[in-house]
Amino acid sequence: MNVTDIFVMNHADMDPPEFILWLDDAATLQAAHPLISTQKDQWAPGEVQFRAHKEAISKAWERASALNVCSTKELDAARAAALEDVNINASYLVLRAKHGKDDAWLHNNGYQAKEKTKRIHDRSVSAVALNLKAKNGPSIGEVSLTWGKDPGAGSYQLQICKGHPQGDDSFSDYGFLKKVRTVVGGLERASWYHFRIRSIGNNEVGPWSEPVGIIVT
Repeated sequence: MNVTDIFVMNHADMDPPEFILWLDDAATLQAAHPLISTQKDQWAPGEVQFRAHKEAISKAWERASALNVCSTKELDAARAAALEDVNINASYLVLRAKHGKDDAWLHNNGYQAKEKTKRIHDRSVSAVALNLKAKNGPSIGEVSLTWGKDPGAGSYQLQICKGHPQGDDSFSDYGFLKKVRTVVGGLERASWYHFRIRSIGNNEVGPWSEPVGIIVT
């Protein structure tokens, strides 16, 4: 699994204002990501470095604009440093997803997923809701989720709600998963969380499972 097979890595082609906005958005998303914000190794660049690069590029761009030039050595150096950290960050996320067999690392992190040829399934997704089960562990602040396999599914969409859901808007996407099990980490202890899942097939989706609630220990 290569980073360029997963993400659209077009950051070098962005002009400075576009790159600045991307860095800011990616930093915000990764700071709020349930896995990246709690389990990312300190050596890997991320939110802090993205915000620092954003400031450096912004200042260099302002100076270049004041000189009425498209680029300066300062701006080129700031962009190059940012691009290096972006590439390291993206590669790190792909490696964590592969090592942990958890595609949640690849979603809602600022990167645009590369479109893949959709797999055509011989079967339709099941019209019966999946049976989702939740239990605490294996570690503190983690919940293990399992559900039945749907032969017609190419992936499964998992959503999460902190507290008690008050309708569909209470849930937010956690990720699209290939396996029929996952571990959700970085949860607040002694708090209620509710989860639901559905099958994703060839241009169709299955019904949402009944929300499953659990108090995190």
